[in-house]
Amino acid sequence: ATNGLAQAMLWPPIVKILSENLTSEAFVKANLYVTAAAHISTIILYLYTPICIEFMSWQTVFYTASALALSVIPVLVFALRGAVSGNLKETAPKDDMKLGDAGRSSYLALILKVGIVPIFIAIISMGFLRDGIETWLPTLYSGAFGREDSESVLLSVLVPVFAIVMLYVTTALHKTKIFDNEVLGSLITFGVSILAALLMSTLIESENSAARVGCLLFAVVIAGLMHGCNFLLISCLPGRFARYHRAATTSGICNACVYVGAAISMYGIPAVSKWLGWRGVVLSWAVVAAAGVVFCLFAIKKYSRFIRAEE
Repeated sequence: ATNGLAQAMLWPPIVKILSENLTSEAFVKANLYVTAAAHISTIILYLYTPICIEFMSWQTVFYTASALALSVIPVLVFALRGAVSGNLKETAPKDDMKLGDAGRSSYLALILKVGIVPIFIAIISMGFLRDGIETWLPTLYSGAFGREDSESVLLSVLVPVFAIVMLYVTTALHKTKIFDNEVLGSLITFGVSILAALLMSTLIESENSAARVGCLLFAVVIAGLMHGCNFLLISCLPGRFARYHRAATTSGICNACVYVGAAISMYGIPAVSKWLGWRGVVLSWAVVAAAGVVFCLFAIKKYSRFIRAEE
């Protein structure tokens, strides 16, 4: 619990520091590097943990993580001093009188005006799909196709690898007119995820090796799309609130919604698999992605008006 609390407290301050000290373009690029680094470390962890368990002990994993965390603290402090003192961003207003009615009102009034309350619910859908697929893909693969557990566990490495690819793709797309609107871009990723889940449901539980590979690819694609959606809604969207000095608050709420969805998936996916089988699980992914589309539609009009006002 303490470890989870500590990790949850990391992302909002990172978003606040980056959004208030970098230009918009540099902010997106910095988010890409930070998020990609997290996925690279996940890949290393997936490969390192079995080695520790096999040749040393499971405690070694925690000793190594603790040592790395302690060693990076002085590096981070030194880097932050340079970044903050550099005053790289001069466009964020310091006086609330410059922010208009929204800046002077409460945060609740601000988010209602922007229209991102439905987005918080869409983020829950994204967290369900992103973390649910990552966690349960090995179990689904071994259960639906009767494969060895050792083979299915190796699949865990594929998701963060493809996630890194999707991060770079999403960053490139964010420069376009469509994906510059984070809600519209997320709506598209949810829509493609629905299609991928429906196609996957036609192949699940088949003994055909081609169907097995197809299911694996569709699952990895959906997870990758959700990582792209995560980048838009958890990394880029909160930066829009830097001029209201609410980037960290917005990031914290968005991040909390991700883990609400993840928690639901931890209990929901095994329950659905028990009642409806693995095909039912995959169809539930399509339903959850459809919910993401619906709530993005609820938010897109107000949010589009909000980001146009920034220009």
